[in-house]
Amino acid sequence: MNNDEIAEDVHHLDFTTATEWEIFIARIEEILHEWKLSQITFGPPLKEKDFINLRWLEVSEKLNFADVEFTFKHYKLKTELNESIGGCGEDVEDTFTQCQKDILNASNDFAQLNGNHLEIARFYGVREFLVLIPSKRTPILDETRIKILLSSLAIAASNSNCEVPVFVQVLELWQQFYLGVGLGRGSKVNFNMIHLKRTPPHCKHLNGLLTLFKQKISEGCGLRLDPAIISIRFSYIIKDWINSKLPQEFPDFEFLQGETIGVSEMGKLPFGASYDPIRELHLFTTWHQIAENIVVDSEGFSDLDPLLAPEWSLLVKSTHSPNCLLGDSLTKFFQICHDQRLLTDIIGDLAFFENEESSLSLAFNILTESRIPTISNVVGKRGPKFRRKNSEGPISENNLIPIMYFLFPDADENCIHPYEDLSNYNFDENKWKGIKSCAIGSLIWRLAIVAVYCLSSSGGIKAFSQLWFEFIQEIRFRWDKGSFIPGLTPGTPDCVHTCLLHQKLQMINHCIHLRKTREEAVSQAEFKDMETDSEEEDEFYECSNEEPVPGEQDETQQKNNKKEKHFLWNRPVGRSAKHPSFRLVKTGDPLYLPVTQDQVLKTEDQLEEDAQVMMELGTDKQGTEMRARLMSASLLSDMESFKAANPGAVLQDFIRWYSPRDWVEEDTLDEWGQPKGHLSQRMLLPDNAWTTTWSSAQPVPAHRQKRLFDDTREAEKALIYLNSRRIGQVAQLLLPVLTHAALVTLSEQKVEARPNIQNVVQNIQNKLQLASKPVNQKMHFYEDIIRELEVEEGLIEQVKSLQSKFAENCDKQEVTSFVMQLMRGKEVSVPNGSRGNIGTEIIKLFCEAQKVSHTASNAEEVDAAGDGKHRSFSEPSSKEFILRAVTPRPSPLSTPQPQRLYVCLEQNNIRLAGAFSEDTMFF
Repeated sequence: MNNDEIAEDVHHLDFTTATEWEIFIARIEEILHEWKLSQITFGPPLKEKDFINLRWLEVSEKLNFADVEFTFKHYKLKTELNESIGGCGEDVEDTFTQCQKDILNASNDFAQLNGNHLEIARFYGVREFLVLIPSKRTPILDETRIKILLSSLAIAASNSNCEVPVFVQVLELWQQFYLGVGLGRGSKVNFNMIHLKRTPPHCKHLNGLLTLFKQKISEGCGLRLDPAIISIRFSYIIKDWINSKLPQEFPDFEFLQGETIGVSEMGKLPFGASYDPIRELHLFTTWHQIAENIVVDSEGFSDLDPLLAPEWSLLVKSTHSPNCLLGDSLTKFFQICHDQRLLTDIIGDLAFFENEESSLSLAFNILTESRIPTISNVVGKRGPKFRRKNSEGPISENNLIPIMYFLFPDADENCIHPYEDLSNYNFDENKWKGIKSCAIGSLIWRLAIVAVYCLSSSGGIKAFSQLWFEFIQEIRFRWDKGSFIPGLTPGTPDCVHTCLLHQKLQMINHCIHLRKTREEAVSQAEFKDMETDSEEEDEFYECSNEEPVPGEQDETQQKNNKKEKHFLWNRPVGRSAKHPSFRLVKTGDPLYLPVTQDQVLKTEDQLEEDAQVMMELGTDKQGTEMRARLMSASLLSDMESFKAANPGAVLQDFIRWYSPRDWVEEDTLDEWGQPKGHLSQRMLLPDNAWTTTWSSAQPVPAHRQKRLFDDTREAEKALIYLNSRRIGQVAQLLLPVLTHAALVTLSEQKVEARPNIQNVVQNIQNKLQLASKPVNQKMHFYEDIIRELEVEEGLIEQVKSLQSKFAENCDKQEVTSFVMQLMRGKEVSVPNGSRGNIGTEIIKLFCEAQKVSHTASNAEEVDAAGDGKHRSFSEPSSKEFILRAVTPRPSPLSTPQPQRLYVCLEQNNIRLAGAFSEDTMFF
């Protein structure tokens, strides 16, 4: 029995436990099968610049080896015959794998691929590869671990019948150091790399590199090798620019005193780069596919003259965020939108400086002013009320006076820049419709632009605060003197089309108009009523021998008895016109249209407040009554005006005129010959708002009523609103207009190499329409808009910079086409190389850069060397070589295999990346 138990225990023991290494390999194989890489596919032959122009597809998976996490990635160039990673294909009979074919293909040599591990394609020339990367960016430095990872990848690829080369990233990550292997079709490709900080002397020239390459591929071969095929590229960088007219500075207000630039420049926002937005120009001189015995490049002599290179190409390196005037001014302005300081916190006592005597005199004059003003009180001298004596601020008086005359040109006797006529300005037909801003060139438009100048070049936020203070003082002065504010679209506050600041100033202008109109009409209203009564009393009718018709007799009797009906205390006043057909229901007198008060005007923020109050009242009975009372103030005024103009009128008369839909006509006629009718159902409800208001209304003409719209109070409210704004709130009031002005400035740029600029403008306009609508602005919308304006301004300046560099002796259309290609950020071929017009301009740029970078003595030596053409270029910043050969390895009987060596020589390092194939079947 004991023996049976022992036998049973032995039977269940497992001696085949997998190691972590085996699990790691199995996981790699599983991923390769999931990605369908065991199914061999061949793509079409690579075309020139496919590595750059086509899209690279990428997938990745996480996997672990012991306690270390890795990311396994698959990269594949999306060509015409493969639409996705993986893909299916049939086995193709061919001597070489896809990887080996790509090694021999020279169409994408020196492709500018960096980052995201795509540099593997540049180093080794493959279109598809797998790479194993440490996830936590911990470098793999141990040689044993490197060999284990590389052998694991090779085993997994072999077991999966995967011909895609596999790589592992090792050493420090900044080194971009990759080792790999490619298997398939009886061959093996070893991808090796060397990266040194110091270049060995024998590797500094092509001859030494050829010797190294031949030694590597001829080990054990014992055959005389055919000449290698070489591709060469030298890179030259230019950073120093001279004679550049592009960079600009922000203009100061001191230019107002100059002769060439006047105040008119203040009407435009600045636009341009503060320094050249083109950081570097990379010139590549390339020799493609030449035999080694055609060219010599040694320590003592070199045939590789850049001026003789058959192919030139150029790459532009632009400044990431170029400092441009428009973008910089908008950014500074946007930053102060969050400043919560008051005006007094910034400019201090400057805001309190007033002439006490004049202030007291003005106060007493207002208190004792007659209700019937004289002409001298109404019409005052128009002029900016800027301060004198000890009121000097960040903006000097010499600059402040032209600024104020620019904003208020009507105060200047010699007006240079008057406002255009805005009476016919139509926001709906304007190109910029939908943006809640103001008319282009109006007062607020000028104020926003001048504010930018103050903020950017005349004292910063203190100058901006001083400008706003002076502006408010001038508005207050004009209200006190009854002088209209210029540069505004006429009419009442336009809450639909204009910004809040424009509405406030429109409100003040409208209040000035109402005050003038009312004061001029006060003395005339009573006289007109008395004159009307006198005319009615003096009406005379001749007696006729003929007996009148019954209808005419009634009308004549009515006119004769009119005086008896309208007693002294009940005479009609405030009549506007006689209604063409209506008669009063009870008396049959003609119905007269009353003179009513103007509607209550409100700016957008006041409408928001009213809506909020209405919502807070709730829906209960008390809240409903309060809401009806608030809304019936205008109704009561109209009813009182109607009663005053039509003595003897009843509610039915008022409803028939004021709300025709609540008067239901009948088919029969009344005694006065007009259709009978009755009130609608809602008017017959007991104690409704209309009947209660009518019963409480007294016959009071409009000019004797309490004003529904108190122009004095509303103007003072607008002035207090403007004067109490924090500096950040002031900036927010101007922000929609300033952004609109920036968009207009951008649209005025005519750059042929940026044909889509109007599309960009339209896109920003759509965003600005949404941003400017709400009274409570959403600042992140403006932040996005300003960022887009900055980017587009930088691109335009880059285009202008490039055009200025190449446009001297070149055809305009040729330069435009060339610049458009450069702006895509890719390498662009120079037409006809050094022999073309653009090539000639490039040579001049390098000659000028040489003069800047060398001392005066060196420059003289360059000039003394003849025409200087061969001295136009300094030493190249980098030298790149690609050496190719097809040779049998590892023995003379092996199948010829493709070999490739990529070499990059830079000032401080050398990189060699070799793809060396060998036959695994015929050793």
